[in-house]
Amino acid sequence: MRIFACVVDSGGFSAAADQLGLSQAQVTRHVAALESDLGLRLLERTTRRMHLTEIGEAYLDRCRRILALVEEADTMGEAHRGEPRGVLRLTSSVSFARAHLAPAIAEYMQLFPETGFDLILSDRTLNMVDEGIDLAFRITHAVDPGLVARPLAPCRVVVCASPAYIERNGRPERPEDLRHHDCLSHSYFKRSIWPFRGAGGEQSIAVRTRVAGDVDFLHALACAGAGVAHLPSYLVGDDIRAGVLVPLLEDYEMPSPSVYAVYPSRHYLLPKVRSFLDYFAERVGDPPHWDRGWSDSAPQ
Repeated sequence: MRIFACVVDSGGFSAAADQLGLSQAQVTRHVAALESDLGLRLLERTTRRMHLTEIGEAYLDRCRRILALVEEADTMGEAHRGEPRGVLRLTSSVSFARAHLAPAIAEYMQLFPETGFDLILSDRTLNMVDEGIDLAFRITHAVDPGLVARPLAPCRVVVCASPAYIERNGRPERPEDLRHHDCLSHSYFKRSIWPFRGAGGEQSIAVRTRVAGDVDFLHALACAGAGVAHLPSYLVGDDIRAGVLVPLLEDYEMPSPSVYAVYPSRHYLLPKVRSFLDYFAERVGDPPHWDRGWSDSAPQ
């Protein structure tokens, strides 16, 4: 079952062989033996491509559940030994992983040398069960009710620009002023309409988007002085403290999501998952460390 799941996850027999430390012929024989025992065709294979059969998809889903239970049983002693071990399969957005997961993982692996990590970085929401993911870090307003979510921190949305841009173009004092500025907008989030809430209520501003892209690219553009961006505080906190970026329109706020740690709904959370989750939550702090030192209004 493990080999079959690995073939599907890695996209082929050769890639699975590399991951498992087996020969491609051994992997092929194991899958063929599994199909023979079941009397079912799980995979359709040609010289160019491979895909699951309909029954193969259903069988894979059950395999994942069984393998998860086996892993839980194998690792139950970890809680008593106090030493997490094994590989954690995580997913996160690219920007959050680079800014905060990477340093946390580096520190954690020094503390617990028998742990490892397999990360899937994507700005899309992945199906945790289908992908065999232990833990997801999601930045959202709402979490799938079929999953367990632990809130870690608010994720403020900060309107900001570089000092050089402000010197050339002036500082917007009200949201309406953005109509006369070069704006950097997210490709998948309100590209031309920026919502604000202030003392006078809520308003939506149609901005002039000069560039649309993902959050990492917009962050780099803002630091380079290309325009005004709205970016997550977890990404720009250090830049604001260093004076690379300047927060704007501080009397107004944009709708802000939260950072959640999400895991499949299981009765028993694997010790390695619980250990890293507790470690990361403590590292983030309350209020989160990325909001400290530059705003008295950082969310508590």
